[in-house]
This record gives sequence, structure tokens and C-alpha cells, in this order.
Amino acid sequence: LAAFTAAREQKWIRARELATAVVRRNPESYVGHHVLALAQHEGEANFPVALREEQLAIAAFARVYGDPPHPGAPWRWHAMMLLELAGIQGDLERHAERLATLDRYNSLYQPPMLAERAWSLMKLRRFDEARLAARDGLGSGDAWQVESALNALCAVEFEAGQYGRSYEACKAALDHGRA
Repeated sequence: LAAFTAAREQKWIRARELATAVVRRNPESYVGHHVLALAQHEGEANFPVALREEQLAIAAFARVYGDPPHPGAPWRWHAMMLLELAGIQGDLERHAERLATLDRYNSLYQPPMLAERAWSLMKLRRFDEARLAARDGLGSGDAWQVESALNALCAVEFEAGQYGRSYEACKAALDHGRA
């Protein structure tokens, strides 16, 4: 708990030190591996090590609670780990893997991460699918999804070479942010 709290407070060195001690004592600690992944990803930008640690965390969690987690399992940990894994995969430009992780998350948890798919689809140059993912986010009514979707549409249209549409999408994102 102290390691996770340090990570939540963005005290990355302390989080890493505490999580390293946890994993030394218990190599099967999904919390310890998850905190190490957070520290490596967010604190040190060591994405390959973060990926390995998050994969170890998810595997350790699955050995205890199943895959998917059985009823009564602490599912919020699993949900957090999947979202962190997707973030790391995106930073490593592993967009097909990121899409699979987001699909896995969406098959298990609510609210679904819809607009987040747009970024990886854009990076894979699947612009029409990226637009659809962003529109799904817009239609969700969820404030975070709407914000992500507007931001994604701005980037998607720019990357697709649709500069007029990009301008309009970026303006809509800016207007939404101001409102």
C-alpha cells in the first residue's frame, strides 16, 4: 500500500524502492510489479522495463484470481493494470497490441475506452476506423470520452492530410475545453 500510495503521489523513486522491496519479498506480488511498471513508465520513461513489469503484474494477478478474474476478485486492480499496459504499449508504438489490450479491457469493464482506440488506429493509418472510434467516444456521453474523442479527431484529420477538417476538429476541441 505504501508503494502504491507513493506512485499515486508521483514520488517515483520512493515508489520504485518500496515496490522493489515488495517484489524481493514476494515475487508474485501483482501490486509490487504494477507499481514498478508505473515508476518505470511514468517516472523514468523506461518503457521496455515498464512493459515487462506490467506483464508480470497481470500474469501474477491471473494466477491468483483467474483470467478473466473470478467474481469477488479485486477487479479494479486488473482494470488499472490493463489500462496501464495499454498506455505503455502506446508509448512503445505497439499499436496493434494496444488495440487488443483496449478491446480486452472493454470486454470486461465499464465504461468502455472508445476514443482511446482512435490514436492507435491513426498510427496504423486506419483513418476511417479512427474516426469511427472517436465518434463512438463522442456519442458515449462520458465527459472523458468526449474530450479524448475531440482531441483524437484533431490529430486524425491532420495525420490524414485533411487540414481543413483538422482545423475544424481542433477548433471544436478547443471550444469544448473552454466551455
